[in-house]
Amino acid sequence: MAFLLVSAYLLLTHTQGAPVENGPLLETLKSQVGLFSNKSEHYSAQVRPPGTSRRIPQTIIIGVRKGGTRALLEMLDIHPNIVVAATEVHFFDWDENYVKGLDWYRSLMPFSYGNQITIEKTPGYFTSPQAPERIHDMNSSIKLS
Repeated sequence: MAFLLVSAYLLLTHTQGAPVENGPLLETLKSQVGLFSNKSEHYSAQVRPPGTSRRIPQTIIIGVRKGGTRALLEMLDIHPNIVVAATEVHFFDWDENYVKGLDWYRSLMPFSYGNQITIEKTPGYFTSPQAPERIHDMNSSIKLS
């Protein structure tokens, strides 16, 4: 169902490169699929579902910029046992974020159940000299992709 709604939205908004005026169909699509929501704002305002918590990612995607990392993340996000951070966090490569600590980092993650894998993607980690050591210090067994 979601696939059909997203397809209809894309068809309506990307026909011949011209966006469609807001109308009842577009508003229905937005509300049912959650389009145009800023996920990171959504996470902070979201009521915590019972049995969930914000967890440090178990997997981090560190591929190069323009190397398909966003596409990979979006494909993984389709799986019900995977939840993904909404934005590139830049925790391990930007000193100003790293000094905020793990609690700040965790607060940017989506709520997840214990059986779900939390994934974060920041291609900047690939070129950062300090990111690998910082990631290892956080979790020496974390999966890097």
